Amino acid sequence: MPWWQSCLCALRCTDPPSTILPRALNSQHFAPYLADYAEPEARALLAGSSQTADVLGPALERDDRWQGCLVVPAFDESLEALQQQIDALAATQVLLILVINAPQNASAEALARTQDLFRQVTAARHAHVIVVDRVSAPWRLNPKHGVGLARKIGTDLALALIEQGRIRSPWILQTDADVALPPTYTDLLHEVSPQIPSGVKIFPHTHFSGDPTLHFAAQLYDQHMDYYVAGLRAAGSPYAHHSLGSTIAVHAVTYAAIRGYPRRSAGEDFYLLNKARKIAPIEALAEPLLTIQARLSERVPFGTGPALRDIVATLQSDPSGGSYLSYHPKCFEALGSAIRALDHWAKEPAVTLDADIDQRLSELGFDRFKKNLAKQPTTTAKRQQSVHDWFDGLKTLQFIHGMQSTWPDCPLQRTLAQSPEFFQSR
Repeated sequence: MPWWQSCLCALRCTDPPSTILPRALNSQHFAPYLADYAEPEARALLAGSSQTADVLGPALERDDRWQGCLVVPAFDESLEALQQQIDALAATQVLLILVINAPQNASAEALARTQDLFRQVTAARHAHVIVVDRVSAPWRLNPKHGVGLARKIGTDLALALIEQGRIRSPWILQTDADVALPPTYTDLLHEVSPQIPSGVKIFPHTHFSGDPTLHFAAQLYDQHMDYYVAGLRAAGSPYAHHSLGSTIAVHAVTYAAIRGYPRRSAGEDFYLLNKARKIAPIEALAEPLLTIQARLSERVPFGTGPALRDIVATLQSDPSGGSYLSYHPKCFEALGSAIRALDHWAKEPAVTLDADIDQRLSELGFDRFKKNLAKQPTTTAKRQQSVHDWFDGLKTLQFIHGMQSTWPDCPLQRTLAQSPEFFQSR
């Protein structure tokens, strides 16, 4: 088995959380967040308005109860894809919260398609679907807030319904319209005593396309992301997990504690998980596998769609995929050295770090971090936790990018075939 596959088999971030979150769910866990940070739709629901001008559907016209819920943002999507999800949930006692949205600067064509989707879904009046109208002129999204705000609106509504006792499961499923839902996808919502009482669960996934070139590009992209996560795991990073919004289930307590999704036009999933990992476990599930339609999307400034577009362009000059580049294995070796050095420093603050590692950490703000930490009463355990919180998923990514100047990217397929000894030994 190649090194990266063996690493993937072990991808579980199950270290004890730094904060023990309460098991029982009641208003004291959600009330502060819902009162101070929730979006207007959720606050209106809690104030007694079963429906507001932009929240529609028969699901809120009655005092129905659901086992769980799924939040899906939809911009420039077709009814065909969403209809599969609607049908898949029809007999599962799972509420679908569909946030149909468009940014204020959407193209006329994309806006028209999204408005058409909104009319079709609302006209169908599905009993298990809530539709949030963020595509009509008064409620369109600030382009800077984009999909992050769309996910936050839907998940805030889910949290409000959990607070009201209308949704039983504390796990809030998150996905996108381009995902095919397997039959066992909602089994998580029926767990009586989940192994992990809070945190985040991440479903395994694969991208697929009927177009051979796009499908190959998607395979390369999945390998690149799997390789990155496996590299972090091999280096000992507690942030070794995928960050894909369509594969997440977030616990209600964790979601409220980290103040929900950031309002961002892209990367909202990465930042949500980055915050969640600091207070609770992130578990990589073994199944079920989600199949995601590979698309050359331009709806976000960065992410899967733009990455696939770049890979397809690379394949035009080299159909073998041999020239597709990813991180050099030495970058992860350096990351492992940095993590071990930080752990050593946390135990012995007087220790002198390796000059190269010290310089690279200083570029990320380690000197300022040490100075601020020195002002506080601390223990070895607190220093270790503070180090893990500071050298988080974002700092880790920045460290890897900084190493690219020393160890330039190299062909991914060659890297995977060579199975570097560094990874095999861990």
